[in-house]
Amino acid sequence: MKTILTNCTVIDCTGNPPMENVTVVIEDQKIARLQQGTYQETAGEGEMRLFDLEGGYVLPGLWNNHAHLSDLVPDPRNVLENEPVGSAAIRCLRNAMDGLRAGFTGVRVLGERDYLDVNLRDAFDTGVFLGPSIFASGILITATGGHCWEPKGPGSMQIDGPDEMRKAVRENLRHNVDWIKIIDTELLPDEIQAAVDVAHQRGKRVCAHSGAPSTKVSIQSGVDCIEHAYGLDDEIVELMVKHDVFYVPTLNIQLDEQFIQEREARLGETGILPERRVVEGRTEISASEARTPEFAKTQHEGFRKAVEAGVKICPAGDSNPMEEFGYLDIEQTVLYGMTEMQALIASTRTSADLNGVADRLGTVEEDKLADLIVVSGSPLENISNIRKLQLVLKDGNLVDMNKQEGVTDFWELFYFRED
Repeated sequence: MKTILTNCTVIDCTGNPPMENVTVVIEDQKIARLQQGTYQETAGEGEMRLFDLEGGYVLPGLWNNHAHLSDLVPDPRNVLENEPVGSAAIRCLRNAMDGLRAGFTGVRVLGERDYLDVNLRDAFDTGVFLGPSIFASGILITATGGHCWEPKGPGSMQIDGPDEMRKAVRENLRHNVDWIKIIDTELLPDEIQAAVDVAHQRGKRVCAHSGAPSTKVSIQSGVDCIEHAYGLDDEIVELMVKHDVFYVPTLNIQLDEQFIQEREARLGETGILPERRVVEGRTEISASEARTPEFAKTQHEGFRKAVEAGVKICPAGDSNPMEEFGYLDIEQTVLYGMTEMQALIASTRTSADLNGVADRLGTVEEDKLADLIVVSGSPLENISNIRKLQLVLKDGNLVDMNKQEGVTDFWELFYFRED
């Protein structure tokens, strides 16, 4: 079926200015044409559906570049304690599909138990369910007793020495992952190098949950993307630029109490707010990750320097529900100094580039896949307008954004429900 979006403004996220009064023609899952003016019907066009967007804004679908779809932090109801894999799989599916309904057409999963992310990716790719494009890393790899060694949540493979690292990487590759995720903070240089060598030999990228001074070792070893970059300083920013490394800052888990309060105050001023318990829930979750004022200030300043230096930055929530923290991190990039256009490009084109699919996703251009969102207000005037969704399209397919009657929302299921 041909899909026509007309009477709209296109923000293509290539860096070009918005294109007003445009018609977008979608055929065979792709953007077939972008043409000036409102749609004029011609004879013999066959089956089609037409959406008059009444001045709405068409953008590429959004990305959340650091997710753990089954994880819960905090976990007030102890859901993760001895949880069977089936229960975790259902939560992964629900979280991902909720994210798609909120406009997140691409999700990078960086650590998931039992290769649930790989199975979810394959289910979406084959059309078992309509879901976002998943880029999976399988089981994250850490040093024995290192960060994320705990069996609850995403779990991990624990290694000692480069030989064990090579084996762990190959085990993930055997499960056909898209990324290799390592925790570099307790790893030795030869262990980090082993991960990079094996992954790159197979054409796969490596990302590192990272903190100084290990961040410098990871970048110099050829790691493709730095997650968090705790202790970010001028030297690390310079290395990121020199080595053309991506940076996924996960800003909303790097705030102190004051920054959290400032975030809520500034978002409250926009007048674009979800229901009260969502605001309370996201504040409580952020507070559970609250940092010291000194830490938060260092990360804020480091992020600002990375933006000024031209580091390739991609927003990411790293908390659940995936869509709410996806929104928050995009908004936080603007609160921390990005322009609205920079934030949109980071959340679309740069994110597609991070995942090696910029040739087919991430911008509104002819021959790209039609992963698109439509919002009623310009996010260039207020970044929170990304929340004002009218339509979501995945591979040209219309996503049902309506909440199904009788379905319990994520907050009630895992945070606020009373037993």
